[in-house]
Amino acid sequence: MQNKKLQIGRIVTFLLVPLILFLSGCNQHRQLTIVCIGDSLTVCGGDGGRYTDWLQKWLPSHKIINKGINGDTLAGGCARFDKDVLSFKPDIVIIELGANDFWQNKRPIEQLQQDLEDMVIKAEKAGAKVVIASCFGKKRDYVKEEKIEYGIEKYSFADAIGKMEEQVCLKYNCFYVPNMQIDIKPNGTDPYWEDNNHPNKKGNEYVSKRILTELKKAIKVSFNL
Repeated sequence: MQNKKLQIGRIVTFLLVPLILFLSGCNQHRQLTIVCIGDSLTVCGGDGGRYTDWLQKWLPSHKIINKGINGDTLAGGCARFDKDVLSFKPDIVIIELGANDFWQNKRPIEQLQQDLEDMVIKAEKAGAKVVIASCFGKKRDYVKEEKIEYGIEKYSFADAIGKMEEQVCLKYNCFYVPNMQIDIKPNGTDPYWEDNNHPNKKGNEYVSKRILTELKKAIKVSFNL
């Protein structure tokens, strides 16, 4: 009797292991929906030249959706988050917002943080992983050029936004892409920029590669690998 039970157990194991491996493989190859909400930095580059277009090229088996709006802010993104992001039932959300909040400098950092946290919380409650892509952050390079570009007073605000973003990422286990334009700095450098603030197609290739590093980590977590 004991031998018979042992044989049955072996047969069940023999049949189940391939099935589990097969289902696991199917999960790893399912298409993920990745929604990118942002401002003009998500829009710029033209057809085929946005950073989202490059991400689609690098990740052809997944669906990349661009929901960038010129001039958008963290408050604007928060207001349209349900319609422009959650309605697509995303597996991963890339949030690229804050640059216009920096330039406008109308709201305190606490309010900017609240808007960012609200979007992160909504995304995570919906089961999505979050990648925050930023122009700011502790890995900033070309400090001299940045101070000339922004001015000393605004440079401190840029630094504050970067620190705030990092805190939010640590608090909610988001993936962080600080200073996503670091490889094409300083702003306006040929041949990477449409103008002084917006990368062109070639510039966005470098931006997308920065984002891709963290996005791949989010994809891996989504597949529970």
